[in-house]
Amino acid sequence: MRTERMATGGEAVARLDDGRVIFVQGALADEAVVVEITEAKKRFARGVAVAITERSAHRVEPSCVHAASGECGGCDWMHITAAQQRFYKEAIVVEQLQRLGDVAQPNVSSPVFDRGHRTTVRCSVVAGQAGYRTRRSELSFNASECAAADPALESLIVDGDFGDASEVTLRIGAGTGERMVITNGDPARVVVPDEVQVVAGDSPGNAAVHYQVAGRIFRVSAQSFFQTSGAGAEALVAAVERSLATAEGDVVDLYAGVGLLGAGAANDRLRCAVESNPSSVADARHNLASQVQVVGSRVERWSPTPFGTVIADPARRGLAKDCVAVIDGTGASHLVLVSCDPASLGRDAGLLAQTGWEHQHAEVIDMFPDTSRIEVVSTFVR
Repeated sequence: MRTERMATGGEAVARLDDGRVIFVQGALADEAVVVEITEAKKRFARGVAVAITERSAHRVEPSCVHAASGECGGCDWMHITAAQQRFYKEAIVVEQLQRLGDVAQPNVSSPVFDRGHRTTVRCSVVAGQAGYRTRRSELSFNASECAAADPALESLIVDGDFGDASEVTLRIGAGTGERMVITNGDPARVVVPDEVQVVAGDSPGNAAVHYQVAGRIFRVSAQSFFQTSGAGAEALVAAVERSLATAEGDVVDLYAGVGLLGAGAANDRLRCAVESNPSSVADARHNLASQVQVVGSRVERWSPTPFGTVIADPARRGLAKDCVAVIDGTGASHLVLVSCDPASLGRDAGLLAQTGWEHQHAEVIDMFPDTSRIEVVSTFVR
């Protein structure tokens, strides 16, 4: 069969003889492939490309043995050139904005930057050895290499002994080199170099690593969220800053995390940051200027006050109706929305349109290179 385009989940889309859509893992758009069907539903099916009979010019050999073998569920687009990955991601964002957001002609672009390496990775652990889960499975494998991770994290993945853990999160501070292991097992049984912090995920104390981004140092505690790569964080801040160049008034940062976007992009215009995670709230109070009010609250429970501009970086589900209502309550005329799922961006664009917001522009940030995951910075005005 011949594939047509790429879908949101990273598979190529084709058609079965009966007209049903089939999502094909391992294929690119416009390839002729032999497919083994792995799941069949009434309206669609899923399959795996077992042979490529007509290859796309954009197909390359993966640089990691685990991606090349197909066992790793992480870098599902490592067999696609970097430029074509950006093209596919832009096309997916355009499709979702049109289909779900009713945006007639979405203005979408993607800046080119040095994509760097992952500075945070989460690994499964089997018999003390770190690795990853296979795609769409709970099965794990031990990793002998990881081309996606910062080399200083890759050495921990390959050489570390993680004792009785079943899962670990590894971090390295961009620009500082500080390393941390967060384990769900006994920290005393973890064997890594002495300078690496090792903490229990449920009781990490004050453990933190520091990241240098946008000329600032950010403290990120073990239970706080931060972007998965230093290069990606820099690109994300730069995209938000470009959007703010045409904005007016004071800025509120919703879903502020440790304060990265507000501090990095809004600078002295930032007046308020709203975040629900207690660890991130404490970090934000440490990282942000004293004149910034840091509110520990879920966004939908925060009582909005007047602001000219809103930055919002919600979780994968997006804003949804309650948070759109909160944004509306600020009276802002400029919104910078960071979305980590193009479908949620499309839905949010539709909801925002109901309260007078117009989608002006979107930048696709290649935060997760060699994967089908998509990060988007969108500008809305009213």
